[in-house]
Amino acid sequence: MGSNFSKEDCFHFPTMDKRNLDTLRDYVRNYNPPEGCGGCINILLFGMVGAGKSSSINTFLSALDPQGASTTCVPTGTSPQSLTPELRSYRAEKIKFWDTAGWNAMQTTEQAKRVLCMILEGRVPNGTDLHSFNPNSDISSYPVIPENVIHGAMLLFDINTMDVISDDKMKAFQELETTVAQKYAYRVVVATKFENLGIEEEHNAWIYEYMPLQKKFQNLAERTGMDRRSMFVISNQWKGGQIEKIKCILALYVLDNMVRNIDRFFKTV
Repeated sequence: MGSNFSKEDCFHFPTMDKRNLDTLRDYVRNYNPPEGCGGCINILLFGMVGAGKSSSINTFLSALDPQGASTTCVPTGTSPQSLTPELRSYRAEKIKFWDTAGWNAMQTTEQAKRVLCMILEGRVPNGTDLHSFNPNSDISSYPVIPENVIHGAMLLFDINTMDVISDDKMKAFQELETTVAQKYAYRVVVATKFENLGIEEEHNAWIYEYMPLQKKFQNLAERTGMDRRSMFVISNQWKGGQIEKIKCILALYVLDNMVRNIDRFFKTV
């Protein structure tokens, strides 16, 4: 594979064979959430406009399909409705994915933080237009909806632009990440669109050993203070009607990490 690959700074080593694919898929599909989750784990995807939130949900839904059949039920960049203004949810088995507006589309960081806080607490009804939503209104008007409380968050970054985010926007992101932490929601970073890194397709199985990706994670860790072990990568593209095995495994590997850690949290509180 050449000098572009190294295990030295690699934290993730998912096995890229069908046996592991079946193991990961079976565990996530058949998982029974502990008491306190309301029978379903809620995972919020949030990031900047264009980070790939909607297409990532399509990736997860496709990976969870027993045959890996691809789905495009969530409007993405190829759709006129791709710029998500509403809070939307999509359920697969015992996981509900929540798609939301890009946080940098909000008027101010403070507004984004208040909206995010209310979403995490389960106070924002499904289908709410977040561009017109007023987070400063009387909180009693938005009681907690137990089945909407968020248990985990994926902080998404477009792998093409994560190195060039301005200091101001990165500071805003840190404030939002802190908001998630304060609500005790498990959180990971997910870098999307890894196919744009330039890695050859036959080397996709070694994506975590790919040094250009490792450098991006190192840079992001230095700018955000987040642990690189909580950083993952997925693809948002596939060919034909089925998502490829390796891309399935990468998506399920993230979900497996989230489900196990959320489960561990509920069993220790």
